[in-house]
Amino acid sequence: MNRCVIIGASPDSDINTIKDRISKDDYIVCADGGYVYAQKAGISPDLIVGDFDSCALPQETDTELIALPCEKDDTDTMYCVKLCLLRGYRSFLLLGMTGGREDHSYANLCTLLYLHNRGAKAEIIDGDTEISVISGEISINNKKGSIFSIFPFGCNECCVTLVGFKYELRHGILSSEFPLGVSNEIVSDSTKVTVHSGTALIMIEDHSKNL
Repeated sequence: MNRCVIIGASPDSDINTIKDRISKDDYIVCADGGYVYAQKAGISPDLIVGDFDSCALPQETDTELIALPCEKDDTDTMYCVKLCLLRGYRSFLLLGMTGGREDHSYANLCTLLYLHNRGAKAEIIDGDTEISVISGEISINNKKGSIFSIFPFGCNECCVTLVGFKYELRHGILSSEFPLGVSNEIVSDSTKVTVHSGTALIMIEDHSKNL
């Protein structure tokens, strides 16, 4: 199936990021006030979901709309994720998910872990920053000069090898109580990250567009 894009309602949402990252084949879901940012970006969603406690319920729309109760266990974003997993999607892009309330930003990082643990590919992109949860080996291409951070996530520690970075690591142990993996630098056009055990949250900050 095509990719599922979920647009959140962070007050720091970058309209240009939303415009640039969405393609015509994406299935677009707006979580609550995310539909306001979709409108600003000139994007018509396929589905709008939310309790609408922070914005008005959309009126006179032909878009599929699911109104949720305000008192519930799932965040609006998590409800969107669970629903779209049931609908068969396994590739997710989450936009407008960081900034504003810190508790909501952290909840959205946990949502990445939820997707990872269910075999889905998922990332958060906001502005210049890309965030994902990984295990096993991945390659990062054409990101030379970007700032790279890695932290254990969903576990106490993880064993990591980093190749192509300013500070490389061979089977190093990263602990959740000590942020050793913060603010590294990618120094190669082709880098490899291997998480031998555990799971890790990675952040890539690409500032090349600002130069």
